[in-house]
Amino acid sequence: MATKTAAQPSVKKRLIFIVNNKGGVGKSVIARALADLYRHEKKPVAIYDADGGTGTLLISYGMRDGNKALLKEQDALTGVAYFDVRSDSQRSQLLDNIENGADTILVDMAGGSLTEITRIVDDGDGVSGFLSAVESQGYRLTLLHAISNVQAATQSVRDYLNVFGDNADHIAVVNKAWGTKDEDFPFWYGFEDSNGVKKGGKARSDLEAMGGREIHFPALHPGIFAKLDAANLPFRQAVDSSDMTLTDRTRLNKFIENADAAFKSVGDKLGL
Repeated sequence: MATKTAAQPSVKKRLIFIVNNKGGVGKSVIARALADLYRHEKKPVAIYDADGGTGTLLISYGMRDGNKALLKEQDALTGVAYFDVRSDSQRSQLLDNIENGADTILVDMAGGSLTEITRIVDDGDGVSGFLSAVESQGYRLTLLHAISNVQAATQSVRDYLNVFGDNADHIAVVNKAWGTKDEDFPFWYGFEDSNGVKKGGKARSDLEAMGGREIHFPALHPGIFAKLDAANLPFRQAVDSSDMTLTDRTRLNKFIENADAAFKSVGDKLGL
């Protein structure tokens, strides 16, 4: 468990990591929807993709030239700056980037990033040095945990809770692309096995006991998602795409509306 640091009486700046050690749980879709909301509302937010130059947040929301090619040099305040948190030569950018002083910083973290965070300052032994540096710049860390229906995704939440404790604000983002009912997420909500033994649900209970919160992230129709990825379009821009039918546009607008509402319900933790 992370050593408790002095709480700041008034937090004005937010450093937001979208995390899960398990890949393929929907971190980047969540990041894209949140980035879309920030940019739509003209929030002064710096956005980073920590998955190198191939992350889908960068590909969908990065600035492009007149030929629609991604610019190699990206301004985090208008596009999506990027680095590879798994690279020995680039890992420290996760911390160095906060010196830009933006009120809100959003980082889409690569799968397995927890170990990389502990290596930046603390040589793999916790995050106390990392957190001290974050707090010295006036930031409070928010961890958005992407939740899917597999056990490894829930285990990731436990791992982050053990390392960061209440030195960060924790928000579980239940990705409804993996199911619509609680029983579709057995390891997160808990379940009874064939012998009536209760299993799972502990990570969720621990998150709530630490003051964490839970939101539900809406599912996007797979056909619409495929069209978005093919065109590399931000969600709101895609509403005007000629590839979208009236039904597509209506579904996409509903998705955006529901995603916005979910984020705004924890807006105090997201700089909204």
